[in-house]
Amino acid sequence: MNRSFKIGLTGGIASGKTTVANLFSDLGIKIIDADEIAHSITSKQGSAYNKIVKHFGEDVIGSDKELDRKKLRTIIFNNSELRKDLEQIIHPEVHSIINKQTFESQEPYQIIVIPLLIETGYQNFVDRVLIIDCSLKTQLTRLMNRDDEKLESARKIVANQIERKERLKFADDIIENEKKTSISVLKKKVQQLHNNYLELSENSLI
Repeated sequence: MNRSFKIGLTGGIASGKTTVANLFSDLGIKIIDADEIAHSITSKQGSAYNKIVKHFGEDVIGSDKELDRKKLRTIIFNNSELRKDLEQIIHPEVHSIINKQTFESQEPYQIIVIPLLIETGYQNFVDRVLIIDCSLKTQLTRLMNRDDEKLESARKIVANQIERKERLKFADDIIENEKKTSISVLKKKVQQLHNNYLELSENSLI
C-alpha cells in the first residue's frame, strides 16, 4: 500500500496559498487543489451539478447552462443553512477524489491545498498542516485590489472564515506572506520546508 506523506496547505482568503503552492510545484511536488476539484465537479459535466440545481433551483443556472457561481455565492453568503447544504453536496465528493489521488501518488509527499481545511476537520487526514498567514490589513487590501471588493464586503468575506488566531493553533508550519514579503523570501522558505518534508516522508516509511 502506498503511504505518501500529506501536507495540508491552508490559510485565510487572499493569504497567498496559490503562490506558495506554485513554488512547491516548481520543485516537482504534486499539488492537489480542493478548489480546482470543486470547480470541476460543479461544472455542467460534473457529478455535483444536477444535485446543486435540484436543491437550489434553475435560477442558479446561467445563460451558458453553467452554474452562475456569483449568484450561488450570494445565496449561501447570506444563509448559513443553505451554505451547509451546498457544502454537504460538494465536500464528500471533493474529499473522495483527494483520497483517490493521494493513494495513487508516487511522490514522496503531496501538497493538498484546502482553504477550509480546519473548518471541515480535514487536518485529521493530513500528516502536517502548513498555514499561509498574513494580517487582516493585507487580506483586505488584496481582496479589494484582486477581486474589486469594497472594504465592507471584503470584511464580511474574511469574517465568514475561521478566525486567524484559531487557525494558527493547528499549524505545524507557517509561512508569513505580507504585502512586503518578496518572492525570493517565499522561495527560500519553501525550499527549507521542501527539504524538511522530504526528510519527514522518508522517516514515515521506516
